[in-house]
Amino acid sequence: MSDDKNHHPRLMMLSEAGGRIEGRTKYHKLLFNYADEEAEETSLRMITEERGPYDPGLSQAMQRYMDLGLLEVDDDDEPHEIEQTEKGQRYMSGYEQAKMRLDESFQQTKDRIANTVRKHGDKSAYEMVQRENVQDAKDNPHNKEL
Repeated sequence: MSDDKNHHPRLMMLSEAGGRIEGRTKYHKLLFNYADEEAEETSLRMITEERGPYDPGLSQAMQRYMDLGLLEVDDDDEPHEIEQTEKGQRYMSGYEQAKMRLDESFQQTKDRIANTVRKHGDKSAYEMVQRENVQDAKDNPHNKEL
């Protein structure tokens, strides 16, 4: 079983998506699909809001990553472009190399996140919101943990 709490799944998702995700909604839905379809156990806490499953920790994590210079958010256009910086790419490269040597479960988390990106990364946020698993999650009461 893979426990991703020490694997930074939010940052790994951005890295596996080629360092760029178009919009926060899509980022939330990619994380939801990872938690719903791939992860046996995850540190991500998903709740329901009007657009469906939502990771309440993503905004805080993104702010930390921006403060560290690991990612940038282009707020000029909608949807907001989330992009890994060059520093973020170097960090993830070193992080992944170290984790691969020191943590047996890291490869499993990396593979599961890569599978999520492979299955859903080319979909728009709208297409992801329309998926059955997201619609089912939207049926839960708002702010209820999934």
